[in-house]
Amino acid sequence: METMAKTFSKEDAQSATLKYFNNDALAASAICGKYLLKNTKGEFLELTPDDMHYRLAGEFARIEKKFGGNKSLSKEEIYKWLKNFNYIIPQGSPMYGIGNDHAVVSLSNCVVVESPNDDISAILNRGRDLANLFKRRCGVGIDISTLRPEGSPVSNSARTTTGAWSFADFYSYICRMIGQNGRRGALMITLDVRHPDIENFVMMKQDLRKVTGANVSIKIRDDFMEAVEADSTFELRWPVNSSNPTVVKVIKAKDLWEKIIHSATTTAEPGLMMWDNILRELPAQCYSDVGFETVTTNPCGEIPLSPYDSCRLISINLTNFVVNPYTKDAYFDFNKFSSCVQVAMRLSDDLVELELEKLASILEKVDTADEADLWKKLKNAAEIGRRTGLGTLGLADTLARLQIVYASKEGVSITDKI
Repeated sequence: METMAKTFSKEDAQSATLKYFNNDALAASAICGKYLLKNTKGEFLELTPDDMHYRLAGEFARIEKKFGGNKSLSKEEIYKWLKNFNYIIPQGSPMYGIGNDHAVVSLSNCVVVESPNDDISAILNRGRDLANLFKRRCGVGIDISTLRPEGSPVSNSARTTTGAWSFADFYSYICRMIGQNGRRGALMITLDVRHPDIENFVMMKQDLRKVTGANVSIKIRDDFMEAVEADSTFELRWPVNSSNPTVVKVIKAKDLWEKIIHSATTTAEPGLMMWDNILRELPAQCYSDVGFETVTTNPCGEIPLSPYDSCRLISINLTNFVVNPYTKDAYFDFNKFSSCVQVAMRLSDDLVELELEKLASILEKVDTADEADLWKKLKNAAEIGRRTGLGTLGLADTLARLQIVYASKEGVSITDKI
């Protein structure tokens, strides 16, 4: 006879988790609100993060056993790296979704969608993609440089378009509209600095009612920065990559730069993406000719992605590799760090397999061909590209534990101290 899973009240989970975090109310609230497993009635199935880590370790071990044979990592080995958030920390969606059979969600933290074609149906279709991704817990990045600039003629009742920049508010509204239970949606909207709408895009969030559900960033090009340095003119054009553009506008590069600085100073946006540098230095761009052309980044801006590819993020906590912290004998244990990176990279690859399972379960639930097509694109990108996202956290605390200052009067480098 099947036994019912033990459940806990919200009060019990909050009390136990508060004790787990040594009375850190913020940490306890975040874990209880977002990551501890609940059933469809909202009853807690996990009491503390320790239960969550056993759940994660068990699922990773299942994938290890499936592919690793005798060399697979055991649940106990994986749990030791996850325990107390000491070393390996699956982030956000993986922490919530791995082993969670009570919600049909993706394990991808963020997805980049294809830039819309320059017509109203395509613009709305990308909005549909955003909504379907948000409801499965994904953040989204979208670049709108493909849309024609404000004032361009269109063959409909409007006669002219409101411009690429105006649709940023539309996508932002979708992000705010779709609920994600305990977390706000995440959206990145980008525009190429060469686009004729760039000045409006830069200044639009000076109106604090505009684009309130998205981060916005500019794809900066080398020739623009060179024009700023030379205090010369700069050509805006659309299509932005065309050698024979239909729209051309010449501006003073430094005037646009001043607007960027003013807006970033007063509203903390737009962000800047040094796009030519990204394309030159990004290894994944080498695969652009097989469907992995880099188009924009995830909402946090740390990983450039191709259409329908995603970031499945795991982080390594650097702080606990410091031995004898806050003393003159402090040092960073690179041997243990090396072992941790190897395990974390294996788990990152296992996470792709876990995501493929989740995508298959999503495809079983969808009831429209359009949504099915979206998730098939994500599944295809995961199977072929196997994108992994392994990062670090706690760098500032690690330097403090090593007694390293950011700017030493003695001119001692971080490398020398480590």
